Amino acid sequence: MGSLLCNMGFLQTLNLPEGAPMPSPVRDRMISGALDLLARRGLQATSFAEVTQATQTPRGSIYHHFPGGKQELVLAAIDLNAQQWLDVVASVERRSPEQVVSELLGRLRTYLDETKFEAGSAVGAVTVAAENPTQLERCRAAFDAFKGGLAKALTDCSVTTAAAREYASLLTSSMIGMTMTARAARSYDGFDASARQLVDSARRLPRS
Repeated sequence: MGSLLCNMGFLQTLNLPEGAPMPSPVRDRMISGALDLLARRGLQATSFAEVTQATQTPRGSIYHHFPGGKQELVLAAIDLNAQQWLDVVASVERRSPEQVVSELLGRLRTYLDETKFEAGSAVGAVTVAAENPTQLERCRAAFDAFKGGLAKALTDCSVTTAAAREYASLLTSSMIGMTMTARAARSYDGFDASARQLVDSARRLPRS
């Protein structure tokens, strides 16, 4: 759940204050670079120096685009990561709940393949090493938004609202854990076993 795939829709979902910086190519490039570093190396290793080096942006542009410092950059990267995954969920066909789950897990597996197990969830990385309550709150909002998108996809397949919300929480937690264990083992054994169980569970979800 790193750079797998921010728009104002998600920023509004998170109730960001009015007057947030407008997008610019340099700012967007730095946010994408920070997202990739968070997914690969974690929060402590994501410094302004690392971001400017990875994105080939001048150091003098840092506080022009991010007057709130590293905090503002990290929060923007969390928003981007969440929006990317909402976009993934929105792009999945709604033929059946098991098809939705199978496709999402397949895309996560592809992401791990493309990054050669070197990258995981940027939001997860910030969650486990958060430096302040604001970062944790933004991570919670990102997870909630993702769960909401998942629940909507399931209800579009006629799954009952209560079952869709509960399963969305299960799937979100499972995907984070599956990503971490696959990266640690550099293997899909546990990932694939979990995926089979999750797809089977989705098949048996109650319909309205």
